[in-house]
Amino acid sequence: MKRSQLAKSVVHSTWVMLLSLTLFGCVVAVPIVMQAMDDKSSATLTVNRDAATLYADVVKSIKERGVSTITKEDPDNLYLEGTRKGRMTTLKIEAVENNKSRMIITVEKKDEDKDDAALKEVVAAAKEICSDLSLQCQEEEA
Repeated sequence: MKRSQLAKSVVHSTWVMLLSLTLFGCVVAVPIVMQAMDDKSSATLTVNRDAATLYADVVKSIKERGVSTITKEDPDNLYLEGTRKGRMTTLKIEAVENNKSRMIITVEKKDEDKDDAALKEVVAAAKEICSDLSLQCQEEEA
């Protein structure tokens, strides 16, 4: 291959890559829908990933971070129980459709909680998972 052909090929490949990134590489924010209840707070995220893969990725993320301790792991039902900073925490993943899943995280409220401590904790947990899974997430109230 001559140098001029090689140069044209490199330029063409670069343009194709830039066009692909522009069209398909846009990052879409995943909303974290938060809800505070009397006994717990929850965060719900809908992610473009199949449920089994999302579950495996989340379990890996939780174990690597070490902030939470998993006390019950149920991969058949895509469910976890554990503790996070002394609070009972659960995580459930549901298949929504092909390659789309819903992740529901709950954190218990304590009687001595001031303000929205449980809500802040559930949002922190969701954001950590988002970060580990390379998802850009933003908070939204239910």
